[in-house]
Amino acid sequence: MRTSIFALVAVVALLVALAPVASAAPASSAEGAPNDTPSSPTGWYIFHSDDGFHLRTHGPGSEHDFDGVLHTEGTFENVSVVRLEDGDRADVTNGGHDLVIHFHTFDGIDGVNFTIRDANRVRLDLKLDDQPAPTSMIYLGQLGVHPNNNPFHLHF
Repeated sequence: MRTSIFALVAVVALLVALAPVASAAPASSAEGAPNDTPSSPTGWYIFHSDDGFHLRTHGPGSEHDFDGVLHTEGTFENVSVVRLEDGDRADVTNGGHDLVIHFHTFDGIDGVNFTIRDANRVRLDLKLDDQPAPTSMIYLGQLGVHPNNNPFHLHF
């Protein structure tokens, strides 16, 4: 019996240690627009300005699928899309608490702009080609800072 309990505790501890953790980044790390050019690397570009948050996907060369779920305890507002093609989507769901994104990005940029009301953070869970996006392909703000983990939170 004692061995069984020890084994159970060890398994639970291992699962907790291996579970992905959502790290936090201050919104200041996302301040200012990136210098996104046609030669910029494939990835997610997230930035903040006086008029809200901006999310762009960039896929030079071959086509890529970008999928993401942004969640806040507040509500997403003033959502407007940028350069979307057929099949691309940015939908506010879950009573305004989720922004669900699917962009099929070719040799260019797709995006969405938004504001968040009554919250001090947003959780971002981003995928690239049906896999969790590597943090090295997530660029925050003008400096292109990478979050520590994906998913991650921006605090503001």
